[in-house]
Amino acid sequence: MASQEHVLIAGCGRLGIALGQALADAGHRVTGLRRHPEAIPAPLTPLAADLHQPDSLLQLPGDVDLIYCILTPDDYSDAGYWRTYHDGMIGLLHGLQRAGATPRRLIFVSSTSVYGRDDGRWVDEWTEAEPATQRAEALLAAEQLAFQSDSEATVVRFSGIYGPGREHLVEAVRQGKPCRPHHWTNRIHEEDCVRVLTHLALPEVEPTLYIGTDCEPVQHCVVADWLADRLGVPYPPRDENETAVTGKRLSNSFLLASGFRFMYPDFRSGYGFVRRCRDQPPS
Repeated sequence: MASQEHVLIAGCGRLGIALGQALADAGHRVTGLRRHPEAIPAPLTPLAADLHQPDSLLQLPGDVDLIYCILTPDDYSDAGYWRTYHDGMIGLLHGLQRAGATPRRLIFVSSTSVYGRDDGRWVDEWTEAEPATQRAEALLAAEQLAFQSDSEATVVRFSGIYGPGREHLVEAVRQGKPCRPHHWTNRIHEEDCVRVLTHLALPEVEPTLYIGTDCEPVQHCVVADWLADRLGVPYPPRDENETAVTGKRLSNSFLLASGFRFMYPDFRSGYGFVRRCRDQPPS
């Protein structure tokens, strides 16, 4: 990234705040946009706005160099997804136009759920997106709006994000819930998500579509068993109701070819924060 850029993070939640702090530490001026900005910490500049309320966007800065769009639906229904992603992207683009902002790049955070494949096959950026749900269709529609904007657009489709505070699988193993022996899974550590997002803003990195996932697709029970060993608990039971191969195996070859290198290239390195149950501090 160029030095001292003005960065706008539209949808400045957990991931956006972590990204904003990294960018501020690197010397950039960061504005975080959300409806209730009280949670946005210094040195980020909070901006109270709602992408669905045009009048609230009149305060959008006109000197923005770079925009990240990292939206999270309040309502996880199909309609909630469409409103958040498709309608939210329209609101953001119209607001920027009214503010006279001409950012050099717009980076939109999407999801690998836009690939509807569920048979264990490999998927990369050349694989056609075939959304299997209306929520995935909303994400794909928002991607298309980003690519149609006046800025150079980059879309990153993240796989399952994990890390401290994002411990759904860890808790499932602790509770002894069944794992899926024939299901392929993909993940990326939250710290690597932040690093991917800063990397994709570099002028020398081509603005296009990227899959953001680590270097090792792995079957669900392989990860669950490893976590059980780490936690010192019994291996989880197998879900015997599924006999067919499901899920997908995501390739990150394009991201690696752009020059990115992972801090946590696989689940073993990424789940290093997990401690044995007997090592947990008392509550």
